[in-house]
Amino acid sequence: MTTNVIEVVNFTLNTDADLAQFHIANNAFQNFIDQQPGVFYRSLAKQPDTPLYIDVIYFATPTDAKRISDAFSENAICQQFAALIAKQSVQLTHYEVLSQTACQQS
Repeated sequence: MTTNVIEVVNFTLNTDADLAQFHIANNAFQNFIDQQPGVFYRSLAKQPDTPLYIDVIYFATPTDAKRISDAFSENAICQQFAALIAKQSVQLTHYEVLSQTACQQS
């Protein structure tokens, strides 16, 4: 049985990051993610009144999660997104899915 994987990344932006630039980089990263096989869903959210973001990606398999992670460190689009993030703030965790409902993208 193949286990789906959820990747959760908490982060803040660099103090000098431009929000408009971040939105452009996020849109480009989202387009990159949308084209990757093995990715079910991605959601980016920001906690109100704090600088904390959370990025959640659902993968079909652990192998898919690893492949995208490896591509992230090499891909120019991903690196433009990452350049705006405070590296010391990044907390990345993977979870094995135990139960889920059908995901429908809106």
